[in-house]
Amino acid sequence: MKVLPSIDISDSVAVKRIKGKNNSGIKLGNPVDVAKEIIELGYDSIHVVDLDAAEGKNRNLEHIREICRLGFSFVQVGGGIREIDDASKVLEAGASAIIMSTLPFTDENKFLKIVDSIGKDKVLVSLDYNSSGEILIRGWSTSSGFSILRAISNLNNFGIKGIILTFVENEGTKGGIDKHVGDYVKSLHGIKEYAGGISSMEDLLFLSKVGIDYAIIGMAFYSGSLRGVRYV
Repeated sequence: MKVLPSIDISDSVAVKRIKGKNNSGIKLGNPVDVAKEIIELGYDSIHVVDLDAAEGKNRNLEHIREICRLGFSFVQVGGGIREIDDASKVLEAGASAIIMSTLPFTDENKFLKIVDSIGKDKVLVSLDYNSSGEILIRGWSTSSGFSILRAISNLNNFGIKGIILTFVENEGTKGGIDKHVGDYVKSLHGIKEYAGGISSMEDLLFLSKVGIDYAIIGMAFYSGSLRGVRYV
């Protein structure tokens, strides 16, 4: 299993929010400088979320472009991707794959048009879920009406690159992972990723054992507890 550090960009600053709440967590500085530190530690893959774009502000394309130029072999980017043009601009900036979380549940036809336009191998979907197994959308503020198992079953039909299981209740908290994640992983097709609450090597070993391919770390990386851990 590979470990992916994450960079969230808000007001053109790298941040790590607690449970996605604005003005919570920590500010880390220039996103490109943070990415340089990550690649210098030996990481070859990175997870980037453009919170400004997700909130309807300007997209941080220049930051994304500069991060992609640093030499990562894989850069996945999410945040506010709602149109083919959004996806195309992010990929043109150098991203290896885009991430969507709301559109697959609010406008499946538009989602599939984007998939067809850019290619299935460049699309990841983040399933942002809570302890009830409910998928949340629009910045985790609204129920999608889908359970996680129903969402997985639906997305498996589309042949996309993979799915990120994001346990929103512990995202940014180092509060521990969702131990039920193994029940979901066995149903997934494609790349299997996990984010939310990762705090220790024990968490990483558990995720590796149940079949996760990529573990996304944020607060545990920036606080130092898992800084430098690249593979499990």
